[in-house]
Formats: sequence, C-alpha cells, structure tokens
Amino acid sequence: MRTREGALWRGPALGLAILAAAAPALSGSYVLPSSSFRKGQNGAEYRTDMRVLNQGTAAVTVNATFYDQVTSAPVAAMPFRVEARNQAAFDNVLHSLFGRSLTDEAYGPIRLEATGPILVAASVNNVNACGSGAVSGQWLPGIEVSRALTAGVIGQLAVSASPDSGYRTNVVFMNPGYAAATATVRVRRGGGAPLSTWTVGPLAPNGFSQAPLDSFAGLAGTTETNLWLEFVSDRPVLAYATMIHNVSGDPFAVVASADTPPASPDEVTFTLPGGVPLVLVRVPAGTFRMGTPESAGADFSAEQPVHDVTLTHDFFLGKYEVTQAQWQAVMGTNPSNSGSCGGSCPVERVSWNDIRGPNGFLEKLNALLGETRLRLPTEAEWERAARGGTQTRFSFGDAASGNDYCGANAEAEPHVWWCGNSGESTHEVGTKQANAYGLHDMHGNVWEAVEDWYGGYPSMPQTDPAGPATGTHRVARGGGRINLLQDVRAGVRDRVDPDDRFSSLGFRVAKSP
Repeated sequence: MRTREGALWRGPALGLAILAAAAPALSGSYVLPSSSFRKGQNGAEYRTDMRVLNQGTAAVTVNATFYDQVTSAPVAAMPFRVEARNQAAFDNVLHSLFGRSLTDEAYGPIRLEATGPILVAASVNNVNACGSGAVSGQWLPGIEVSRALTAGVIGQLAVSASPDSGYRTNVVFMNPGYAAATATVRVRRGGGAPLSTWTVGPLAPNGFSQAPLDSFAGLAGTTETNLWLEFVSDRPVLAYATMIHNVSGDPFAVVASADTPPASPDEVTFTLPGGVPLVLVRVPAGTFRMGTPESAGADFSAEQPVHDVTLTHDFFLGKYEVTQAQWQAVMGTNPSNSGSCGGSCPVERVSWNDIRGPNGFLEKLNALLGETRLRLPTEAEWERAARGGTQTRFSFGDAASGNDYCGANAEAEPHVWWCGNSGESTHEVGTKQANAYGLHDMHGNVWEAVEDWYGGYPSMPQTDPAGPATGTHRVARGGGRINLLQDVRAGVRDRVDPDDRFSSLGFRVAKSP
C-alpha cells in the first residue's frame, strides 16, 4: 500500500513498526554512503539490503531520506521505530522503504536521523551477476556524520589495465553537510610517490560522487597493485573505495580513515651532485593583499589593482636564489656574467626556457632527485613569500625615511642589494638579513623568474592564481642590484622574453607540498 512521498508502508517485522505520528527529537545522524537499485549487464540487477540495529535498552525512531543522484531529489520515507535490542531489515531498501522501481535507475546515499545510537550497515549486491544467477556484493557500513573528515586516507587500492586479471577501484565521496564541499585528492604509490591529483566537487549538500580510479590522469592504462590516496576537503566528507576483482567481480569496501601525517618540517635540504646543498623553507598558506596601492604616488599601474589572494596550501621556496654552484652541479656549466663572484653568488644570464623549458634546470633537477614537485613559484606565491607576512613596501617596513633611489637608506641597508650599495657585481646569497619567513635576498641582488605569463592584474579576489593562460612574456620579480630602491619593493614586477638572458636575471626553486 503506497503512502506519502511514494514510499511503501511496511508492517511490523523484526521489531519494526512504521510511525504515523511526528518524529520525536533526533540525537544521532548516520549516512549509508551508497545504495542502488538499477539494471546491470546481462540481466543483472543492483540492489541494496539495509540493516538497522538498536543495541540500546530503549526504542529508537529513525527518519530516513534517500538522496537520488539521478533526479537530484530527496525522497523521504515514513519514520520507523526499532525496539530495544532489535534489528530492522530492509531487503532491496530503495524499493521497500523508498518506493523506487527497477524502471527508475536510482542510486545515492541514504541519511538516517535517529533518536538514539544505532548501527547501520548494508549489503550492496549484484543479483544475477554475469547472467549466471549468482549474487555478489559487498558489506558497507553506515557512518556517523560526526566521523566525516576534512583530511583522510584510503589504503589497499589497485588498478589493473587487464579485464582478465587484477583489481579495479571505484572511489566514492559523499557530503553529509548542509553546504557545498570540495575535496582535493592525491593518489600515491605505496612508497609515497605522487601519481595523480584531482578535485572532487563541489558536492552539493548530501551530494555523492563516484568514479573509477583509472579515469584520472596518470592512472589510465596502468597496472598498480600498491596504491593509496589522501584527500583534504574544505568541509567534512565521507569517503570509501570499492575494490572489485576483474575476473570474479567480487568487491570489498575500504572506508577512509583520518589522516594524521607526520609534522612537516619548516626547512628541507636536497643534496645535489658534488654534495652541493639546496635548502628550501616553508611559506605558510593564507590570504594577503597583492599589488601596490595607488597611494604609492608613482606610476605603478602594472602592479594594480590591489586584490586579495588566498593560497590554500603551504609551499616551500628556496632559502636563497639558485647559486652558480647549484646550476653547475645540475647542468655542468656556469653561464653567469659574474663568474668571478664565486659559487655562492646567484646564477644569472639564464633564460626562462633555460630554467623551465625542456631539458632545462628544473627538469634535470627533478630527474636527479627522483622528484616531481620542484618548480618555479607562481607570481602570487613569490609575492606572498617576499612580503613575509607584511603589507608594507618591503618585508622589513616602508624604508621611507631614506633615499628611494641610489642614495643611502639606513633602513634598507641590512636587507637589500640595490644601486645604493651594490656596485657592478652580484653578491653572495644570504649576506643580507632574512625576512620573517627565513628567505634571503627577496629584494634586489638579481631579478627572479617565476612561472606566470605576464598580464594585467584581476580586480576580484583570487584563490591559488596561476596567472594568464597564455602570453608572450614571462614575469620577473624582486628587482636587481642595479635598480633604484623603489624598484626592488615586494610589489615590483617586470616582464621578460622567455628566451632572453640577462646579467641581472636569476630565480629560486619552489616545491609543492
């Protein structure tokens, strides 16, 4: 007999009774992250059987809602009661409790709000699997919403390119909250090497996303038997993976666990050939004002408008500009105009393409170190690092009480190499004071190439900006030893042809987390 919302009225069974009265106050929220009732290949049907166990000494009332991912509509069932020390059974729950039919393809999560603690579990079955009449399935636990995660891991994953052997993996994310959620997911080999990164969402409230692991970049066509994934989300999500044997079709579920990674260091050191160190320091995520205000009084229109930028992840940046010794260790040459300055001076006369292009410094550096995350900083990352948490003209203040050109400036002297104190040669890195993030020579010495194409600034707030998609010139930041003091501020930017080599252009290395 049909009731409101198209659900089925089910009589008492296994201590279960449907309540017509209004549901009492609720105290527990649970999610069965996936359920289905639909046709499969070769006459198969996908069905979900659900069990709700009340281990307590008092009856509980449960409100259940199915969030249909096909129609995007929630379907509420009549509240039901589970007596103390009893269990409610719903075979083919989308049909028996929510009134779905086989002609309506239906899948998605089920949310259960209960007046007391319950245990929820389901068997998600493939009935008549492979046309043989067999039944295969997996047992999937319901999860308390309070256990949703903003950072988690799933282990024991695998991908096989062959339909005749090995396992394939489907990954599921569900948002149990009441605001949209977005997760960033990274898949790694067992030893930690990254293979793929992608974004899940934004997931609508009670939204659901399922995808095969091998559909993501870097995983298609591979055979990997020792994989795991990590994720971070702006709001708590529930996640699990289904491992399916490619021959038998037998699945099993692996539910996400909270991620408790080891504390990341504030400084990392790589050793280059010849024992040459490359030191990077942590720059914290956060929001800052990027650019130079109109009140600066000069024509700094290329640095305007000032706009808010949010970097959502910490990153690492070279403690010093890349030195001649480091370039020599990786590339085997020293192109610098100031070669007599020594190996501790910044490398220069290197183009953007020499640094970033094919067979360039960064490509060879990553290969030497077995890395994939060493790169140029984005322009926004560079300015975040140069400001050192400040919004003044320089990381150490405004330096407004001295000469702003090539004359003496006592405030700038301990921090900057510029035309007021530099002469014709570059200077050893690290001989001026570091900023609050531990970075030396962000103002002056040599200009520093960054990743972005050169273009105008946006007026709207930005999150993790990467600059224009195309262009003819790349960006250089920081100013050099021959520049006026006003031209080595944190906001200063210039453009360089990707092939040009200048005696005042160098760079520093960044690393993704």
